[in-house]
Amino acid sequence: MNIGNAIRDIRKKQGKTQDELADAAGISRTSLSQIENGVRPGEDTLRRICSALNVPESLVYIYSFEKEDVPESKRAMYDQLFPVIQDMIKRVAGE
Repeated sequence: MNIGNAIRDIRKKQGKTQDELADAAGISRTSLSQIENGVRPGEDTLRRICSALNVPESLVYIYSFEKEDVPESKRAMYDQLFPVIQDMIKRVAGE
């Protein structure tokens, strides 16, 4: 699970810079950069980032799934479904 990648992708899809998102979320750009590079945010910080992006936290969690997070016995299903789910999330997040 990589929440930072999910946040970065959604931020870019919305055309926001790190400075813009950090300001809107009330955190420093350095903190946002660290999160996007793998530092897991606290619950309050994630809530504020999601609010600034206007997306539900659950959407960020789902988008952050990685193949390694799925049991090997379910990876074929993941390979079929997850690209469709990611595309839907990108469309929802970009609106």
